[in-house]
Amino acid sequence: MNTYAGLVTVLNSLNQRAHTAFDTLRQGPDWQVRSDVTIPALRHAALLMLVKDEADCLGLNLRHHYRLGFRRFFILDNNSTDGTDQVIAHFRKDAPQADIFYAQDYQKAYYQAAKMQALHQFAETYLRHDANPPDWIFFVDADEFITCCHRGQNAAEDFTRMVTDPEARLLMFHWAQAALVTSTPPYQLTSFGASLAETECVVWPAMQEEVTKVAFRTGFGLTTGQGNHFVEQLALVEGHTRLMMDVGFCMLHFPYRSMPQIERKLLNGMDALRASHLPPEMGQHWRVQYEQYQQGGQEALRRILAQHLALCLTTGQEQAPESR
Repeated sequence: MNTYAGLVTVLNSLNQRAHTAFDTLRQGPDWQVRSDVTIPALRHAALLMLVKDEADCLGLNLRHHYRLGFRRFFILDNNSTDGTDQVIAHFRKDAPQADIFYAQDYQKAYYQAAKMQALHQFAETYLRHDANPPDWIFFVDADEFITCCHRGQNAAEDFTRMVTDPEARLLMFHWAQAALVTSTPPYQLTSFGASLAETECVVWPAMQEEVTKVAFRTGFGLTTGQGNHFVEQLALVEGHTRLMMDVGFCMLHFPYRSMPQIERKLLNGMDALRASHLPPEMGQHWRVQYEQYQQGGQEALRRILAQHLALCLTTGQEQAPESR
């Protein structure tokens, strides 16, 4: 990764701006999680996903992004066994205008960056001779939702202005951690509704850390690294990056949803790491949480879930939510 001081300063400035914008919006009267915003300018963008046993949220994710305006979906399924294929088949049936490429990734090993780069290159090559080749490449995980989080009437126009800006090469989104739990005592876990707007959940009251996910314009040779958090060619996007928090869009992130889901996530993550030849410092969060699980079993899972719920609940709410 390029670490020139000037570029690092630019990134830090963007992160700080996003942090301030999120906290101001979240704590003000205009905060609202919305599912009614559609951006027609996304019609020719490609949305890329690598999924593994997340059928509990994948269907909503696909419908959410279809409603947002995406019509091209490239999905790489890493050996899911939870009915993921049926979720995608139902989406294909319910959204006939969606163009869906779905492939089974037989390689268990944890090589996310390489796989997503391959999927990106495939998507561009696959659509090269289409009447409208892809203009933007977006990346989301099954538990991440590009979401308008403000009540303003010009949300679609503001987003459109970003993607149609001829000088824009990179769109930077920031995570907003979210949890499926009631917002008032007695705290109880909830589940996804028909849309995010109809889902009872909480979003952290202030940004605790700045974690980015990006989309990039095709034609500039850009590629993402591990996690799709930024591009590897920083010099090419300096002065050409657009901060999506400026127009009230963030990436709602639901990483921990229930104890069975967390257990499945840890087991899958460690299986993938063991099958790879990555250095031990890679996937450190998986390794630490898996060790906690090995030592503490269900109590460790309960603690991971409770910590996430506490992160997302309003500051000062001390009563632990009921976990299951």
